[in-house]
Order: sequence, then C-alpha cells, then structure tokens
Amino acid sequence: MFKSEIAVHARASAETDQMVLNSLGLEHEGHVQYMVIKSEFSGEEIYCALAGGEIVGNDINLTPVGTGAYEALDSIPGEEIALYALSEDDDIMAQQIPGIMEQHKTGDRICFISDTLVERQAQIMQAFAMDDASRQAA
Repeated sequence: MFKSEIAVHARASAETDQMVLNSLGLEHEGHVQYMVIKSEFSGEEIYCALAGGEIVGNDINLTPVGTGAYEALDSIPGEEIALYALSEDDDIMAQQIPGIMEQHKTGDRICFISDTLVERQAQIMQAFAMDDASRQAA
C-alpha cells in the first residue's frame, strides 16, 4: 500500500523562509509550508521533498522554493538525503516515484527535483497517491 500526506512539521529556517518570500515578492508571518511528504510504502516510512530546480551533470541548481523544500526535508531526522531528477514524461514519472521509493527503507529521505513542479502538480500528487485536491499546495 502506498499512502502519503504533507509533513506539516518539516521546517526550513526563518532566514530561508524570508529569502523564499522575498524572491516571490510576498509577505507572510510564520513558517512557510514546503512540499515535504511523508509516505508509507510497503511498510516503510519515507520522507520526500519536491524541490524546484534541475540537475545538470553533477551540478544541482535549486530554485529559492526548492532550497526551502530541501532544507525542510533536512530538518527531519533520517539518513542522508538521496537526490533524484524527476522525468519530464508523466507516464515515466508515475512509475519512477514508486520505483525509487521501493529501493528505500524507513528513515530514508528523498529529494525529487524538477523544473516543472508547478505545471505538473496534479500528476505528481497522483503519483504520490495524493490526488485529493484538498491536499494539494496552492
């Protein structure tokens, strides 16, 4: 069974939150909720972040929001964070997410990176078994 929910306790630093808000031209009091997901998959509890950005060769370039998501994931105790670029093909991505998660165990942390997270939000949430609209980010 595969089920997921937003990890509401995952937090980036106040400085990172402010950097993200400044980059977006927004004002907000309190913490920023990033796309960090707690998933139960094959009896294992794995935390995943969805970070905007791209991997080019050995270089990882995260957007400000992607940096916040990575930092929020890092605030959760666990193993070293594994980084994966999401496929741009929705059908491949739908298989890629559970396929990668099968290789991990409780305590593992995964950061999925894509430069099209906003445009593909519905497909990504469906791949995480979170296609209920009330659980999607704005």
